[in-house]
Formats: sequence, C-alpha cells, structure tokens
Amino acid sequence: LDDDEIKDLKSLPPGFGKGMAVAIVELGETFETTLEERCDPDFQRKVAAFGADSGMRATVIRRAEYLKRPVKVSGRGGVFKANVDKSAIP
Repeated sequence: LDDDEIKDLKSLPPGFGKGMAVAIVELGETFETTLEERCDPDFQRKVAAFGADSGMRATVIRRAEYLKRPVKVSGRGGVFKANVDKSAIP
C-alpha cells in the first residue's frame, strides 16, 4: 500500500471525529507476548500492532464496526459506560 492508501484506511469516515464514540469493538483476551510472536504477520493483524513497536501485552481485536452515526461522548480515563442510542448501533 502507498502512503495515501494507508492514510485513507486510518482515517475516520466523514462526520466522525474527536470526542465521539465511533465504533463498537469486540475485544478478546489480553496476554503477554514475546518479540518473536509480535513479529508474526498473523499476530500483527489480530492485534493491529507491529513487532517491536508494540508492548509486551497484546489484546486480540475480534471485531470492529463503525456506528451508523457518531455519538458525542465525554472522554474519561480507564473503562467507563456511555449511553449510545440504539438507532446508532449497526
């Protein structure tokens, strides 16, 4: 992929931006890894991180899907609940 294609893939859809819930993500297990494991292409696709650029712990991303429309959410540290209108859920 060239730089423009990568930029497009990393960009949010029009209308989606900072301060918004934009997707539902289903996460798998979090576990410790070795550098050798993190350099495996299949592993990199599952955790969306690359070799030495990633930390020693990884969380598998099972599924990610954009909401039908963005939902304004006040950011907070850690894990928290947010109200998302059912009509925004894909």
